[in-house]
Amino acid sequence: MKQHFGRFSCAVISAFAALLLLVGCADLLVVSDATGPEGGLYRVQAGGAFQCAKVQGLNSLVRGRKTGLFYGTVNRRGGGLVVLDEIPGGGIGVVHNVSTEGRTSCHLTLSPDEKFIYTANYGSGDISELRLKDGFPHGRPRLIRHSGHGVSSRQKSPHPHFVGFDPRGERLFVCDLGCDRIFVYDWAPETGLKVPAAEQLILPPGAGPRHLVFSPDGGKLFVANELDSTAASFVRDPESGKWVMKCVVPTLPDAARCKNNYPGAILIDRDGGYFFVTNRGDDSIAVFGTAADGNFALFTTVPSGGESPSGLAWTDDGRTLAVCHRKSGGVTFFDWDAEKWRFKQRSGRIDVPRAAEFCR
Repeated sequence: MKQHFGRFSCAVISAFAALLLLVGCADLLVVSDATGPEGGLYRVQAGGAFQCAKVQGLNSLVRGRKTGLFYGTVNRRGGGLVVLDEIPGGGIGVVHNVSTEGRTSCHLTLSPDEKFIYTANYGSGDISELRLKDGFPHGRPRLIRHSGHGVSSRQKSPHPHFVGFDPRGERLFVCDLGCDRIFVYDWAPETGLKVPAAEQLILPPGAGPRHLVFSPDGGKLFVANELDSTAASFVRDPESGKWVMKCVVPTLPDAARCKNNYPGAILIDRDGGYFFVTNRGDDSIAVFGTAADGNFALFTTVPSGGESPSGLAWTDDGRTLAVCHRKSGGVTFFDWDAEKWRFKQRSGRIDVPRAAEFCR
């Protein structure tokens, strides 16, 4: 009996260790945008994934560092914003629910002082600014409307898709898929955004900018363009402070593969030498190598391990890339070795229904 028990224990320990290795010893939170009871937030741990919050139509989530509260946009006509908090037993529950007064709020970010929250309202072509008091929305939202359009059938009006601050925390950048622009707003504590936008970065016609990331030094930014299957870079002129477009590169090596392919998430590595873009349609991850002057090149593409890869995140070790899939569901993991230019999928996959993105 002892011998049998010892073998069983070794098997369990080995399996547990393998799962720990799979997730990089991380505790990832994955957003499921399902509109049924399975929608909400899932916690990915060594033993797999379990639903820790039920929120139908949740599509983007951030967590405040000061309060520990979660803030999420929900896919409903009125543009919903929910506030969540941890509850006894390891779960997370909705503790507040307000309207952004925009339509189809799809992305959000906290201000550096965590006294404001901003949402990108895809359907109504505007962004919402909500003041926070003790971590909760206070008063009515302020709406900042965009204007313009693009050349494709999906660009008849503005469609903000991303809101995020630069590394200095001085400006808010808004990717507007509908008018091929990135709106750059000056921001100040206590008063919020300064309108109109201080700068507008213009993408090629029909690009459809979706999400962006900054280089670690803040002097470069890289954009995933959803509609023409490209990525683009901008560099900041050190004298004028203005942003200048530097480079545009397809996210797939073959132009034929770019048809019906729609880049989604974008993520940069710690040193800024590489960034990654998910190809929804081709179901792959594009790996780009960057240069100091803002130029970049497509290094390779790797199958993502599922359908419609929609979110990217580093696990705690900083060397393991997690990818979530919206159509097929599930989270896959990849080893990334920048020195050897090696990108390899780990065996195994963790099931999460309609995995849309990771909590930031």
